[in-house]
Amino acid sequence: MKNLVLLILLLVGAAFVAKIAIEKNYESKLDDAIAFTQGFVDIRYDDIKIGFDGSIAINGLSVTPSGRDESVSVASIIATSSDRMFPVRGIGVFDNGNFPETFEVDVRQFSAPIEILESDGANGTYFDFLPKTEECRSFASSFNYAKAGYSRFDADMRVAFDFSDVYNSVVRFEQFDQTASMTVEWIFNASQVERVFMRQSDQLPVDDIRVTYELEPDAAERFVAQCAKVFSITPEVYLEKVVGSAKYSQNSFGADLGPDMRAALVKFMQGGSQFSLTSKPGPQLKKFEQLQFYKAKDILRWMNLTVSLDDDKIPLTASVVANESDSEADDSAAQESKPKYFSAPAAEAKNHIGRWVRIKRSDERKPLEGELTGIDAGNRLMVEMYQYGGLMTLSVGVEEIEQFQVLDK
Repeated sequence: MKNLVLLILLLVGAAFVAKIAIEKNYESKLDDAIAFTQGFVDIRYDDIKIGFDGSIAINGLSVTPSGRDESVSVASIIATSSDRMFPVRGIGVFDNGNFPETFEVDVRQFSAPIEILESDGANGTYFDFLPKTEECRSFASSFNYAKAGYSRFDADMRVAFDFSDVYNSVVRFEQFDQTASMTVEWIFNASQVERVFMRQSDQLPVDDIRVTYELEPDAAERFVAQCAKVFSITPEVYLEKVVGSAKYSQNSFGADLGPDMRAALVKFMQGGSQFSLTSKPGPQLKKFEQLQFYKAKDILRWMNLTVSLDDDKIPLTASVVANESDSEADDSAAQESKPKYFSAPAAEAKNHIGRWVRIKRSDERKPLEGELTGIDAGNRLMVEMYQYGGLMTLSVGVEEIEQFQVLDK
């Protein structure tokens, strides 16, 4: 028993020594990187800590641009991975296109003076997304921190990746600041991402986009009061005549979404209500190279929007809701956008090395779909595919193949 206790103490001691060594190694690398920024910014931090949960944290970070007195500060930036070796391997967990099942970056207590975040100090604009002539006529441009009396931007932020289900992978961004809370979530087929980067496909693999937004009542009152001053009217008239107008809705979304949507925007701009938007992009929007040629109204229609305020679904105007003939056209487009394969003899697979293939196996196992990278000495086809959060190569004998298909480029 005494020896067992001693062994446990030795193992715990060794783990702590290794932890400290890894922390010092990260601090040394960060110090080297900071040295290259001297003369532009002054970067300081308290320490780097390694967690036994597979996390790396940079604590007490501050960044002061040259010539300024105020700093951008962060209490901690924490990166966490499902790969417990992440603190040792670092970004090596992403080598060869591999991804851990989950990965998250948490930014806690980010704080910055508004003047540092100016989009253009020359004309005094802050967080303006539209020309001055459209100021306060859009959902976006109303959130103008400095002019509404805020001196700092304070927020917690998080970006999380979940690749546990390759075909329904999730990227989630969250932000909570003194004016609002926002969550944006993308659901996509990660197995298709590499094909897009390799220019083997022009189809964005995004299946769902979900956005929720909630405006704090105090911030809403400030924004409305500020924009009312722009029009030289009362806040009540601003909500009714500007936010409640078709032009406001059109500036915000590219098309007037109807009276129910306009009423929902008025309620939202009063603060305290949660605005939710879900989009299931149609096949037209997945052809990313053609997006620049589409009209805003068509894009909205093909986004297949569902909008809710406080969980109550908002009926949208017919101008952005597909009618029956549109649905038939969309179905036709969807059929055209599906990847086309042609069948080929498995014995001639060597002629298709480097192509994307789909293989149905005779033993009723799950079909293989990926890039045919070669044929080994045992006459087995080597197929590289995305599974379990990363790239892997599987082999299949010619005699096992029931159907061999090649993507028709």
